[in-house]
Amino acid sequence: TDKDGRFTITLTKEYASLYLQINHLTYEKFELKLGTQTSNLRIALVPKTNLLQDVIVKSKPKVSRSNDTISYDVGSFAKEEDRNIGDVIKRLPGMEVTESGLIKYQDKTVSKLYIDGDDLLENRYGVGTRTIPHKMVKDIQVLDNHEHYKVLKNKRFTDDVAINLVIKEEAKLKLTGQAKIGVGTPNLYDPELNSILFNKKVKMLNVLNGNNTGHDLSGDIIGANQSSLLAKFGSSTINNLLATSTTGSPNIPKNNYYFNNTGSLNTNNLYNLKNLWQLKSNIQVLYDNDRQNNASNTQYLLDDGDVYFNEQNHMKTARWLGAARLSASTNTEKKYASNTLSFEYEKKDITALLANSSGQIEQFQKHHIKGFSNLFSYIPQLKNNDIIAINWSLNYGNKPQTLQIYPGVFPEILNDSIPYKSSRQQIEVPSFFTEISTGYRFNKGRIKQYYQIGFNTDRQHFNSLLTIVDNEQRVRTLGDNTRNNLYWSRSQAFITPQYSWKTNRFETQLEIPITYLFTHYEDVSHQLATSKNSMLINPNLKARWQISQEDYLQFNYQFAQDIGNIEDIYRGAVLRNYRMLSQNNAALNESKKHTFNLNYNLARTLKVLFANAGISYTRSLSNTMLSSVIKNNITENILVNMDNLQDRWSSQIGFDKYIFPLASTLKLKGSISYFKYNQLLNNALVPTRSMSYLFQPSIEAKVFKSYNISYSGLFNWSRSKQQGLDNAIQNKTTTMMHNIGFPASPFKNGFMRLNLRNLSTFQTNMKNASYTFIDFFTRYKINKWKMDIELEMNNLANIKNYRTYLMTANMISQNEFELRGRTILLRTVFNL
Repeated sequence: TDKDGRFTITLTKEYASLYLQINHLTYEKFELKLGTQTSNLRIALVPKTNLLQDVIVKSKPKVSRSNDTISYDVGSFAKEEDRNIGDVIKRLPGMEVTESGLIKYQDKTVSKLYIDGDDLLENRYGVGTRTIPHKMVKDIQVLDNHEHYKVLKNKRFTDDVAINLVIKEEAKLKLTGQAKIGVGTPNLYDPELNSILFNKKVKMLNVLNGNNTGHDLSGDIIGANQSSLLAKFGSSTINNLLATSTTGSPNIPKNNYYFNNTGSLNTNNLYNLKNLWQLKSNIQVLYDNDRQNNASNTQYLLDDGDVYFNEQNHMKTARWLGAARLSASTNTEKKYASNTLSFEYEKKDITALLANSSGQIEQFQKHHIKGFSNLFSYIPQLKNNDIIAINWSLNYGNKPQTLQIYPGVFPEILNDSIPYKSSRQQIEVPSFFTEISTGYRFNKGRIKQYYQIGFNTDRQHFNSLLTIVDNEQRVRTLGDNTRNNLYWSRSQAFITPQYSWKTNRFETQLEIPITYLFTHYEDVSHQLATSKNSMLINPNLKARWQISQEDYLQFNYQFAQDIGNIEDIYRGAVLRNYRMLSQNNAALNESKKHTFNLNYNLARTLKVLFANAGISYTRSLSNTMLSSVIKNNITENILVNMDNLQDRWSSQIGFDKYIFPLASTLKLKGSISYFKYNQLLNNALVPTRSMSYLFQPSIEAKVFKSYNISYSGLFNWSRSKQQGLDNAIQNKTTTMMHNIGFPASPFKNGFMRLNLRNLSTFQTNMKNASYTFIDFFTRYKINKWKMDIELEMNNLANIKNYRTYLMTANMISQNEFELRGRTILLRTVFNL
């Protein structure tokens, strides 16, 4: 109708009779037979009231999809108990957060965490998920098949996953933060002060905190990027050869067994300039002092008789960690340019008192990481829409380390069976690496082409010396067999053609790196001088078929040839720990590996359902094998020339579904893995097979109004079998974990949660282990003062010792760890 209520209906045919009928929810039905008068009709509708008997309001979580981006509305998934954005991410369908803070989507690791499109935290995003309040965030966007460089978007194959936190407009207006003060028993402290500002021009997240409650903050500095100097030098075998203990870590949260005193400063600041350039600084410093008490009983099942190792460890560690990264970058659709300068530092001192069947052993271990790196990238788009890329990287790092043991070990090998005062092992492996490359990308044609050429060089010096101090306090060297002065250099020239093809539903990429290597190493003291030329071709094929708008099948095949490193060829003996000597007697390791992966990802965004399934197979063949000679109180590891074939396959499945009637997310995850390999034990070749089954369910459901119940579980069945000896040996381990929680909000501004966690282990021929931990948490909000009061009580059952089993086909190890016992912490949180 028009503004006066007039309307006109035009007919294209003549009819014998016509009826006009009007239906409306809030008016009585109107019907009129039209006669000869077909104009100037006046219609009056009679209002009608409909009485609804029952009204049921069901709120559905808001999840939407746009191409490869899924958006979760934070307000739809957040619960009363949540404080930070990490708490919300944990319960999102399709998402997973590990204990270390690593985020996964559909079983793929999240590479970046953006904050309104800016990469403030890089790969050290754990501090962000733990600190950013969820009330600041409007949406959590998952960017599947993400391309970080805007100039390369839709121009190359990518399967990366990133997350973008969309900040609410009102949260951008001012600087916010929190001040936390926590004290408790026994002698606990947990203070924190943080400041947050996320607007278009400036983003900052700065945290000053400390604790002795078992909360490990080192991951905020080392991060998930294993190419960082702290990660590489701190954990790689080349640079981490010495140890004071052979006992690993238990399969429980670290705060249960981590006796720490930690202080940390974490500053992250980003500035967007008017010329589209961005300046960023990430600076972290941490001091940590911790202690650990554990005991282990290890049994090696060998054809020539079983060997036993028993030890009790009391360790104290003092550590400084520091990292500083300064970067300038621009990332537009026409150009990407960046330069990042990093400095990283670690100093660690360990004092350990060990008791075994031979008596007491004192150990002192020190290491000192110092290094820097610089990374430059320039990727512009040319006028013809082709793209060039120029990259240059440079890094230098060193980790001098020492291990001193009182009294001296292995006297029958090192001192003609005469007991002596102490053994001292020194190692230093300074490393220098630089690489420069350039590439050209053709964007025309159905098949996109990219060609990269480059050169890199690697220089290392493996310098080690094992000395003893005899009973007359004299420091003695033991000849060339216990020293290394190995110089290593490797240069590579490479060309990498890359071809990609894309249709509406299918996308594939073939990459064929061709590398020429020249390797030279020499150690005059061992008459070792070798040069080797190698040509490596390592093709990599990726393909993705978009079955529907939300489902896709992805395939990956990679053939990798590798030439070993400096760790494979040092000849002098190295005292790795109080019961292990290690050296090499083989040529440089050469390996070939085939890897196949097939994954299917399914999503139904409107139904909030996500599922994935995958299988993988890896076959590797190398020309060296580690030979272990195990005797009472000593293990000798020697790398020898021998064909070494390994087969590994695995399959996994994941299913996440939001259940609307329960306002809950059901998560199911399972995997099967099989590993076939050979071991060289006491000069006998032992074929070994291992099989593992893993199942992890979790759900949280609303029981009544503000009362919920949650459950998460873990079931792990492991089987390991050794063959080829007189009697086949088979070990079986079953591990179960049940975690039941009762979250509730019984009154306004109040929240409480009771947690029961049971862990049980069943091991062949060993005593079963079962533990039940009880934790309680409550929070009360005082809105008038912008303050929260929290009470946290952990391990109410006061369990102070925890036993685990580590099992392989030929080894059973029982480890026992001291736990923190019952703790009570009262915390006040001020919202600034």
